[in-house]
Amino acid sequence: MTDLPNIVRAKPDNIPLVVPESMMIFCGHPDDELISAGGTILKYSELGTNITTVVATSGLGGYAKASEKKKIAEMRAKEFELVTKYLKCDFIEMKYEEITVTRPLISKFTNLIRKHQPQVILFPHPTDVHRTHRKLAKIVREAIYHTATGRAYGGFGKDFMPSAVYCYESPSCKFQYVDANVFITVDISQYWEKKQKIFQKIYASQIEVLDRVLEWAKDTATIRGNEINCDYGEAFIPLTEYVPLKILLG
Repeated sequence: MTDLPNIVRAKPDNIPLVVPESMMIFCGHPDDELISAGGTILKYSELGTNITTVVATSGLGGYAKASEKKKIAEMRAKEFELVTKYLKCDFIEMKYEEITVTRPLISKFTNLIRKHQPQVILFPHPTDVHRTHRKLAKIVREAIYHTATGRAYGGFGKDFMPSAVYCYESPSCKFQYVDANVFITVDISQYWEKKQKIFQKIYASQIEVLDRVLEWAKDTATIRGNEINCDYGEAFIPLTEYVPLKILLG
């Protein structure tokens, strides 16, 4: 008997949602995960997806007054403890002061993906204006390339290919300015209020800097929601150059 894939017939008013077992989100700074994909994290963790968030730097640039820098560093540590509780996902804190596209970092990220084998990977878009986001995108993109197509950096016997790779939107990478013909939107209508409350509660240390960011997040979520006839949404651009798109977020 031939093995057949699981087939679910989709009715026009009831499109089934595929729930991945695992997801990995790469962020340049603490708070990127919540700003760009917080609703998606809340939604899929509730649906049973095991989510791991990798934070590359400590993000100590998030202050409006130089005199507050030391205080910000102390509060950042407390914020990191809280965010793991409220977002209900595992966090890996890399604690780099800054990141650069180097062989050691590409090796580290490549083997991080091989170790956790996430079905879905989210990370910044390679054209993001913020240098940390952009460098992280280059590192993760190459790490995905090595993971999916070869065995560099000790990959013998560790062959793995994700089922989907997506780039998330951010205040420094607005998708209306990105040359992309396809992007998908996750309906986060049930999770927007919770995302907003978590943001305001956890990231109080950056409120002067991030008030405008939260405004952007709400305006953008409203626009994305309108595009798919719901209240709020988060948009992602799929990258399929080395990973065929097998799982559609929604």
